[in-house]
Amino acid sequence: MHSRIFQISTMQIEKNNYLNEDTLQQGDNSFYDYCADIDDESRKEDIAYLVNSALPKGMFELLSEDTMRYNGGIEQWKEEYVANIRKKAEVLTAENMLTWSVSYNLRQAIENPLDVAYHFYLDGDGCQSFAEPSFAFMEFVCNLEPGTILYIGGVIDYHF
Repeated sequence: MHSRIFQISTMQIEKNNYLNEDTLQQGDNSFYDYCADIDDESRKEDIAYLVNSALPKGMFELLSEDTMRYNGGIEQWKEEYVANIRKKAEVLTAENMLTWSVSYNLRQAIENPLDVAYHFYLDGDGCQSFAEPSFAFMEFVCNLEPGTILYIGGVIDYHF
């Protein structure tokens, strides 16, 4: 399956520090089979979809093809996140704990609360060797003030 990795930072990202197909470990012993650069038009479309559809509605606003604003709303999102985990945990019993879908759904609710295959690379310097599922991005958002401008650097395709 294919998806995207988005590089996002509170600081402007220099082009030479953009996430690219060679930034992350790929292949054996890696989550990623491979990564690949995408063209500029796909990048713009993917960023627009991220902000307008994948992220919580109204929490972010696309300002340009490389910037978005955090509008607030994390407190409500945190309440919904906890409620969703509780709902998934209520299904878990001693009898079904080894059932793949039950444990998987709970793990996904915790690690990937946005329920997207997107990963997030939260390093504007391009030195980090990993990207993370959506919980890491939302944890990052917990430390932002409404009105904070976020800069989008590299956007790459990945296969898993």
